[in-house]
Amino acid sequence: MSFTRRQLLRLAGVAPWAGLVTSATAQERVFGHATTLFETVKYPAGFAQFDYANAAAPKGGRVRLATLGTFDSINPFTIKGDSANPGVNETLMVSSLDEPSSEYGLLAEGVWYPDDYSSVVYRLRPEARFHDGEPVKPEDVIFSLQALKTNHTQYAAYYKDIAAVEKTGDREVTFTFAVKGNRELPHITGQLPVLPKHWWEGKDANGMARNVASNTLDPILGSGPYEIASIRPGLSIMMRRTPDYWGKGLPTQLGHDNFDEVETQFYQDRNILLEAFKGDQFDIQFESSSKQWATGYDFPAAKDGRVIREEIPRLGVSGMQSWALNTRRPLFADVRVRKALDLAFDFEWANANLFYGLYTRSRSYFNNSELEAKGLPS
Repeated sequence: MSFTRRQLLRLAGVAPWAGLVTSATAQERVFGHATTLFETVKYPAGFAQFDYANAAAPKGGRVRLATLGTFDSINPFTIKGDSANPGVNETLMVSSLDEPSSEYGLLAEGVWYPDDYSSVVYRLRPEARFHDGEPVKPEDVIFSLQALKTNHTQYAAYYKDIAAVEKTGDREVTFTFAVKGNRELPHITGQLPVLPKHWWEGKDANGMARNVASNTLDPILGSGPYEIASIRPGLSIMMRRTPDYWGKGLPTQLGHDNFDEVETQFYQDRNILLEAFKGDQFDIQFESSSKQWATGYDFPAAKDGRVIREEIPRLGVSGMQSWALNTRRPLFADVRVRKALDLAFDFEWANANLFYGLYTRSRSYFNNSELEAKGLPS
């Protein structure tokens, strides 16, 4: 099982429903608890917790993290400026880490779609609350989709096939798609971050109207397990665990979010970041440079055991690191040229002499998954 940096720390601190597909011609809608891009989900309705989470994990303390970059805004929903994402806004569904593509209800307690994948309906949890105590409503979901498609090009492209969104019940919201037969569309709507409409349409402490399209360093309102405690512009963000978080008892949340405080520091140079780690400025360093891993950890704290260096095998679905040749350019349009470049690249020599023998050759675009091609062609 593989984890991203954010997923690993969360533990410390297209799409058939699982056996719930209902005929589009039938009038009865049977809401499911999960979605998947495969045949079934791992966790059935009413599951207690994710297998990899420890519901009895101790809570408390503070962890200091670091990342490359800087920021002049904490509004991640606009393309303006260099924005940090504090992660306070939750999504309708949340992914499990031990399945390649399954999502379970978070803000949504139930989900349904017809056989032709022309729409999807989410039923919101009645207990879901923003940090100011306001309930999460269909109006917030509608506002979120419209704001993101209008103000952020990546969201506009990702959700371009959503033709309409509307409130269809006190706690229900329906997405209608521009096309039918796309199994993935019901699935990716569950990844929509839900923003508080009343907060973004309100005024700040200075009486100025907020604007979701603008940069801001004011702590934004969310519904998640952490709130923004303090900000040092461009340098760090301190998050504090919400003591009365509405979702703390959900099976998707048990065993997660265990630190009381999470500080993320920002560095603009990889070498300076490593020096800061050597100087005990933060607690966990996720190393991605083969050179640094092989040669950079010979300082006293690493030698005497105060710094624990550990390789974590990637057992889940793996990506790849590569060059992609633009075949629209005449130079690369000829397949013989591309084959020649492939033959000229000596991976074994490069790995031994440049990458300290730490790389392995990718076997597939879908390494460590059921989709990986294995053996000879059939």
